[in-house]
Amino acid sequence: MKIVEYLAPLRTASQQAQVLASMYFIEKTEGKTTFTTADIRAALAEARTPNVKNWNVAARLSASGHLVHANGAGAHRTWELTDTGRVEIEAWAPSLSISAPAVAKRSEASALRARVAAITDTEARAFASEAVDCLDVGAHRAAIVFMWVAAVHEVQERLWNTSDGKSITTAAQSHNPKAKVCKKRDDLSEYNEELLLQVAHDLGIIDKNEKSELIKALGLRNSSGHPNKLRPGEHRAKAHIEDLITMLF
Repeated sequence: MKIVEYLAPLRTASQQAQVLASMYFIEKTEGKTTFTTADIRAALAEARTPNVKNWNVAARLSASGHLVHANGAGAHRTWELTDTGRVEIEAWAPSLSISAPAVAKRSEASALRARVAAITDTEARAFASEAVDCLDVGAHRAAIVFMWVAAVHEVQERLWNTSDGKSITTAAQSHNPKAKVCKKRDDLSEYNEELLLQVAHDLGIIDKNEKSELIKALGLRNSSGHPNKLRPGEHRAKAHIEDLITMLF
């Protein structure tokens, strides 16, 4: 069902009812739970709602009382439906039939996005977010590669923040005498990723089991990032993302 179909029976309803119903529809069909006023206006425009550009969406939300909850302020404010809001909307809005597999998939994506949002490092979070975006559209090899980049960034950050260049260099050159002398954070990118994991293990950044699992993840990343016949499925890509988040973030 498209949003234009869902909102059609509410065309003569109040602006507030149409705003709330559009939030409910997107939440149920896409798994999105927080909205800016721009998100809502775009949804109403997609439904070809007359004169929506003149609606004061923020005012309609503010007048919705306990049916919605606001997060943040000003330009960064987002809105979400409350549990009470969902119940009340279901009482008067058109029924919405969605297949169980589709609901489950959106729920899984939403759970992954929540875990990614909790990653504190900005760069790692951005890469992990792109991995989930790729997973969402079926680009499984790209999802695996982006999540690995997030993992490598995290290992590099931990190494640099907890060890000094001399210790890192000594550990690296014990495995590869030609390894670059580490004088600054960016020098870590000169180490191949297997060596980086070995150094991280030697310096206590990761333990033996984590190293073993990360080596496996590196192998999957290498297979996914080079031309070959590997076609990782959704479950394999999703497990890769979940495992790296669990281990490192």
